[in-house]
Amino acid sequence: MAIKGDQEISFKVEKRSTPEFLYKYCRLNEDNREWIERIFRHNELYFSSPPQFNNPFDCRVQASINATDDDWEEYLDGMLKGKHPDWDYDDRQIIVRELIKEGWMKNPVTQQKIVDALQEAVNKVGVYCLSEVYDDILMWSHYADGHRGFCMQFRIKPEMYPFGKLLFKVEYASTYPQITILREREDQTRKALLTKAYFLKHEKEWRILDPDNGPGIRVYQAEMLAGIIFGCEMPHESRQLIREWTKGREIPLKFHQTVKKETEFGLDIIQAIG
Repeated sequence: MAIKGDQEISFKVEKRSTPEFLYKYCRLNEDNREWIERIFRHNELYFSSPPQFNNPFDCRVQASINATDDDWEEYLDGMLKGKHPDWDYDDRQIIVRELIKEGWMKNPVTQQKIVDALQEAVNKVGVYCLSEVYDDILMWSHYADGHRGFCMQFRIKPEMYPFGKLLFKVEYASTYPQITILREREDQTRKALLTKAYFLKHEKEWRILDPDNGPGIRVYQAEMLAGIIFGCEMPHESRQLIREWTKGREIPLKFHQTVKKETEFGLDIIQAIG
């Protein structure tokens, strides 16, 4: 049964077709109980930083530093301009030519520092992960505490922060994205944040990326949360907690629950009865 319903980096906006709804798998336990309550009572979401992800392969910078002298000149000039805004172009060029002549860019320590700087930029971006699917057995197992958690259904309206211009679709590949760090830093950073391993393609993930504000709390508009899906193993007490926390919302939520299919490996979604 399908559910249908009633800093320094500034990412470029791309035209794309977004789903009507996206979903967030969650767990509910003593460690995060207070935070989960705030999602419903105060309309707060927490944007993580990439180092907080439980996948050590996610958002990793694997960079290529093959570049011409012209590329290096452009990179070094930009770096010096940022560090010494009072220097004029001619002053910067003197230093740039000296560094290139000395082979500064071929030093492995230098190259590693550049890679580390790009990784640091990636790590400073606030990220909120969502999915197109709500009935994936593996995701319920992995992200929702072995089906003891729940899933939130968000109505996507591109004009509403933070689910609008900051929302991007994740791409899946068998290799790390090749990032040329001397060009288009914003695009390269986004590529690292939006590429995941091919075997995870079943997740059909979307991510909200906020480079300006970084990790932390965001307030969403109440009308964007459309419903809750309880996991098939979620304790009754946990379900009742969520029902209590969501009482009095301006727009009432719809409650569903997953149930195991009788003859195949899969989940059905039905109206929640408790």
